[in-house]
Amino acid sequence: MYEMIRLIALFFVFLGLLISLFFYFYFYRKYSAELSKSFHFLSDRQCLDVNDYLFYEQLGLPGFAHRVLLMKKILSGKATTTKGKIILSPEVSQLIASTYNFSWIKTFYKMTIFVAFLMLLLLLMVATGK
Repeated sequence: MYEMIRLIALFFVFLGLLISLFFYFYFYRKYSAELSKSFHFLSDRQCLDVNDYLFYEQLGLPGFAHRVLLMKKILSGKATTTKGKIILSPEVSQLIASTYNFSWIKTFYKMTIFVAFLMLLLLLMVATGK
């Protein structure tokens, strides 16, 4: 009985991870260009150093989550730090918010939290398995 419940739970965890992967790819295809434009916009106005995002932009799909989370920090209005130095002021978030529509970032962030929860659940199930 326990093994059957465990197998069903593992199935749903893997199904959730697979569905999340499809949504992740959807977000990447739809919003990567807009995100790149916004970082170049900030770089052109010397609000952001190119080295803060260029590596993750060149990674493509694997670096997309980091760029989204960096933009989430920028949009929060708090001064963002990189390597111990302040790189953005709160006024930058107003500039970005007035120029680009990043309402999807909240949904992407929630999906990232959901994936982290599924991974922890999977780790717990593997650690307690026989």
